Amino acid sequence: MLNQNIKDNWKWILIPIILIAELLIDDYVMPQVYKFVFHLLAFNPVQHFYTYLNIYKIVSILVICLLNYWIIKQKIFFKPSETTVGWLVFLVICFTIVITCFTHKNFWIALDVGTIAALPEELMFRGIILAFVLKLMTRKSTDQWRVITSLVISALIFGGFHYINLTSQSFGFTSLQVVNAAALGMLLGAVYIKSGTIVIPMALHFIYDFLVTLIKGMSATNYTNVQTNQWWGLSMYVLIYSIVAVSIINHNPSDNKLLSKINKF
Repeated sequence: MLNQNIKDNWKWILIPIILIAELLIDDYVMPQVYKFVFHLLAFNPVQHFYTYLNIYKIVSILVICLLNYWIIKQKIFFKPSETTVGWLVFLVICFTIVITCFTHKNFWIALDVGTIAALPEELMFRGIILAFVLKLMTRKSTDQWRVITSLVISALIFGGFHYINLTSQSFGFTSLQVVNAAALGMLLGAVYIKSGTIVIPMALHFIYDFLVTLIKGMSATNYTNVQTNQWWGLSMYVLIYSIVAVSIINHNPSDNKLLSKINKF
């Protein structure tokens, strides 16, 4: 038992290892590869920014999958446990929202941003990290506290990871983004725990970024000061996201499908 506990405790270090490895490869190693290849192809990433952004995100997805295979080896659950009408209705609503926005001037940008933001982030932070933390905490607490603690830990990691945006944003604005992302991460994690399929939080994350981009357009560098009223507004969002997330996982907790799947492995 002691040896098993020591072994499990050491596994926690795999989380920062995979995050740092992904960051180093995506932001330091691959840009050198891109620079060499783009030079050979006479491709200007500044003039073709969206093409470059999509290449970056596709490679990022591949990197995440490979790092998971080599380091954490966490199974990502795509297949739903059963056909649930509620989740099917949710997916239909998401699809309907996208279709009804087809004529909007920012439609294609929003569609692209929503997709390339949702896929890699959900794979990493819900598919891998949240599930891995849930697995590590199997022997440490009751199922209820295990779920809540894992949800908070993964959400804080997800939010904190957004500090990489400091290269193009002020500290205040980035901190605002970090807190918002952490709160959203609570909601996305709760949806994954309840549904047992990564497809649902991917769809929710996609719709969130799709609608934000549809309304505001493509985000640019932002070094403006954050006003006090923005923090007050954000605190309301954090409260709402947190209440909804906890309500989701505490409603019929025996039906938290991700938990039952992880317990089988």
